[in-house]
Amino acid sequence: MNGPHLVDLQIEKFHDTELLRFDALQKIPGFVHIVTTRPWNMATHRGPQHELAVSRRRQLCEHIGLSFDKLTAADQVHSPHVLRVRAEDAGAGRASRDTAIKFTDGLVCDVPGVPLIQFSADCPLILAVDPRHRSFGTAHASWRGTVTQIAEEMLRQMTREFGTKPDELIVAMCPCAGPVEYEVGEDVRRIAAARLGDVDRFFPMRDGRIYFNMRTANAAQLIGMGVNPDRIFIANHSTMADPRFYSHRRDGADTGRFAIIAGFQR
Repeated sequence: MNGPHLVDLQIEKFHDTELLRFDALQKIPGFVHIVTTRPWNMATHRGPQHELAVSRRRQLCEHIGLSFDKLTAADQVHSPHVLRVRAEDAGAGRASRDTAIKFTDGLVCDVPGVPLIQFSADCPLILAVDPRHRSFGTAHASWRGTVTQIAEEMLRQMTREFGTKPDELIVAMCPCAGPVEYEVGEDVRRIAAARLGDVDRFFPMRDGRIYFNMRTANAAQLIGMGVNPDRIFIANHSTMADPRFYSHRRDGADTGRFAIIAGFQR
């Protein structure tokens, strides 16, 4: 076992933007995914050209062979809550955050032809795929979600709902703030220690400041749940340093959001 692996993502030019993909996920039969970049803002409620977000979501779904009408989203409130997508949920949040699945930051799905979309502007987005059961999950692992173990909760839901075996999963972590970029205070480290125990390795120091390495913290949760480290792939791209990505920490609260769209084709 050598992983987790830091990987550069494949690039596809698309109109005036770039779409990114994980090579490891490309090899799963019937599964498709993309990570978006600027200037396409995928949020409908804030950021530049947010009024174009719905049209862009539709274009991207069509491009990768998924149904926009069934595109489904969590409302992402920095919670640890993960729900299974039922057939009647399909399409929730596709055109507005107001209609997304409430109080959730993670979704798991085995409904054929139903894609999921999640958004970020520095926080890790985690995508776990179960090729044998043709099921998958996504989680928005903000610092609050990370310390309340949303990655573990996503895997528990997949195990319970689909019979997933964690060591069969392929897991990808999308671009996020780098290991020594996401500055936090002692209060966050204290909360993390109360929830997770020995967390010093997740909080590197630089020039007297504390940083939260959310990549390492979430990878540790995945491995602790039984995911093979060699099947974890972490994007080697920093949202705070790479101008292709929207970054809340770099650009402010009114910035846009990039997204991951993923699903099994029918």
